[in-house]
Amino acid sequence: MRGWERCSGPFFCGSPKGKGRRKQMKELDRKGKILLGGTCALVALVVVLAAIALALRGGEDPAPEDTGPSVPADELLVEDLYEGQRLIPKFDVEKNELDPELFQEGEDGFLHYGEALLGVDVAEYQGTIDWGQVKEAGIDFAILRLGWRGMTEGGLNLDATYQQNIEGAAGAGMPVGVYFFSQAVSEEEAREEAAFVLEALGGRELQYPVVFDWEQPFPSESLPAEDLRAYDMTGEQVSRFALAFCQEIEKGGYTPCVYTNKTMAYGFFDLELLKDYPLWYAEYQPAPSLYYGFDLWQYTASGSVPGIDGDVDLNLCFGSF
Repeated sequence: MRGWERCSGPFFCGSPKGKGRRKQMKELDRKGKILLGGTCALVALVVVLAAIALALRGGEDPAPEDTGPSVPADELLVEDLYEGQRLIPKFDVEKNELDPELFQEGEDGFLHYGEALLGVDVAEYQGTIDWGQVKEAGIDFAILRLGWRGMTEGGLNLDATYQQNIEGAAGAGMPVGVYFFSQAVSEEEAREEAAFVLEALGGRELQYPVVFDWEQPFPSESLPAEDLRAYDMTGEQVSRFALAFCQEIEKGGYTPCVYTNKTMAYGFFDLELLKDYPLWYAEYQPAPSLYYGFDLWQYTASGSVPGIDGDVDLNLCFGSF
C-alpha cells in the first residue's frame, strides 16, 4: 500500500481514521486507570475496616454461645465429686459447704475434718462392747440401734444389745443418740414406731438425735419381693412416713433426724419436705459428695475401733446437738 506504513496494531498508523481510534484508546486507557485506582482504594479501605473490627473482637470471630444441655425447671445440673456432671432434683434446702480437700486420715487411722467429732453407730451385730476402750480410742459419740421393724411380718423389736449399750456408753461418759430401722408402710405405722422409741427411751436424756432409718428392701432368693412388705413403697410415701416419725419424736422432746444415702436423697426422698430436720448421710468415699447439706456423715462400714469386735460404722458430726 503506497505512502502508508502498516502499524503492528489493527489500524493503519498514518490514516486519519487510525489516528482517531488511537486517541480514543488513550482516553479509554486513562479513564480505565482512574476507575481501577478508585476500585483498589475502595477495596483497601474495606480490608482496613475489617481488620480493625477483627482486632476489636479479640482477633477471631466469637464462637456460637454454648448454652449446655437443656435442664428441666425442677432439676439442677451439678458437678459431682465422683460422677462428673449430673442432673439432680432441685430442692429449696441448704447446700453442702464442706471442702473435700480438708478431709484427712489421721495417724489414729480415723478420718478427720477440722473440729468435726468422730463417732460410731452400733447394733447387736457388734456384740458386747467395751465402751471405756472405745472412748479412750478417741471416739466422741455413739448412735445406738434402739430397735427395728421386721421386713416380712412387720413386728416391732428392741435391739438385743440396746439396754447394755446405752448403759455402757453412759457409764463411760459417751454422748449418745439412737436410731430405729423402719419398714413402715403408712404414716400410722411411722407414728407407731416413734411411740415405740419414746416408750423405750422413757425420758432418758440424749445428746444426739433420734434417727428414722428407712431403707429400701431388696429381694433375694430367701426373701422374694412378694414377702417384703415395704417393697413397693414410693419416695413420696416414705418422705411422709419420715415426716410423721420426726413430728412425733419432736413432740416427745427429742431432736429427730433422717438417715439417707445419695441414691435415696436424689431419687427417693423429698428433701424439701424434710428440711426442718437434720440429715445423717451415708457415703463410703474419701469425702462426701452430696450437693445438699447434712449434719452427720457415715463414711465407712468397715472401721476398726478398740473395744469393738469386727467391723463398725464410723461417722463424723459437723453440727451441734
